Amino acid sequence: MGERIPVILCIDVEPDPRRPDPTKAVPWRGFERLYPYLQELRPQMADATGEVARLNWFWRVDPQVETVYGSAEWALRRYEAEVAETVMEGDEHGVHPHAWRWDVALHGWVPDYGNPSWVEHCVVKSFMAFRSVFGKACESVRIGDRYFDDRVRGTLERLGCRFDLTVEPGEKPIRALAVREGYTGSVPDYRSVEMGPYRPRVEYFRERDEDRSEGLWIIPLTSGVMSERGLRWRRYLRRQWSSMGPIPTGYGTLRLWEPPELVQPAIEETLERLERPYLVFAIRSDVLLNPWWGGNCRKNLESLLRRARSRRLVFCTPRDLLPMLGLPAERLVATALDGALQPSIQHPRLAVPTGASLPVLPHGIGQSARPE
Repeated sequence: MGERIPVILCIDVEPDPRRPDPTKAVPWRGFERLYPYLQELRPQMADATGEVARLNWFWRVDPQVETVYGSAEWALRRYEAEVAETVMEGDEHGVHPHAWRWDVALHGWVPDYGNPSWVEHCVVKSFMAFRSVFGKACESVRIGDRYFDDRVRGTLERLGCRFDLTVEPGEKPIRALAVREGYTGSVPDYRSVEMGPYRPRVEYFRERDEDRSEGLWIIPLTSGVMSERGLRWRRYLRRQWSSMGPIPTGYGTLRLWEPPELVQPAIEETLERLERPYLVFAIRSDVLLNPWWGGNCRKNLESLLRRARSRRLVFCTPRDLLPMLGLPAERLVATALDGALQPSIQHPRLAVPTGASLPVLPHGIGQSARPE
């Protein structure tokens, strides 16, 4: 039997609509449906792999959440019991910052990735909110809308982040994920990025720096080739169930909400292709609210479980993945938020801070205004 193959399943925990009504602080029904499903699936993951199954939760604690809910930490407080339960399971918790900004003139949300200071503010705000709840630095991140650049890398390293799971090898640059949202900037070009964890070159994150012995690890998502075979009727169904457009084909990110007939062969090809195979998938917390997405996601996860025994798959966290692949995982030597908090334990499983103020990194900007 071969070496173990690490599998990282990322769950982006966020509001169900991308542009929530700022006057309606409604619960996150998608998470409330997905959470019990994954908890029921966890023992099956452990049984199939023969090892403890750990998941990875990336929370929205950014200015958009603060604007709508009155507190960036709202979800971590609202779902405190679920957070505590998964902490006890050994799961990883991180942040999933988006750059949504409320535009007063438009009276609507704008994904403002063309504004570097605002992007940095959203990242810093998320790390501050995380630390205010957990009482420690956030080590893992997934930037929203698959955005990443060299300034973000620098910010993450100053914040003490160890693992980024944003980059999607093979994805072409595009003007916006959804043009009608008023997206500023552009979605980055990841065509030159290869799969495999790496420490990036300073000032050019797409390339590996084999000489770096500390700093951020970029762990790219799983990419593969989606065949066009039999896609005509599936494109029709996709249009019926969502507004995300036709199913992508060719080399790119493998998404668990796409048809398993296409995703599973691509996963197998990817495992055969990689010298040190691993898998990283990301799903939105509202994936089960859409019948098309939800049905595909369930089937793909079930297929992974069937593959787990023969392939020795292990559902794990980023810090588990690196040693499985024979890579080091040294902690960053300096953290921009170190020493800012002296947490006190107010929950048996969660560290909650005393309320001390947190520093803002250079280039940080003020709080966003709550729309009336």
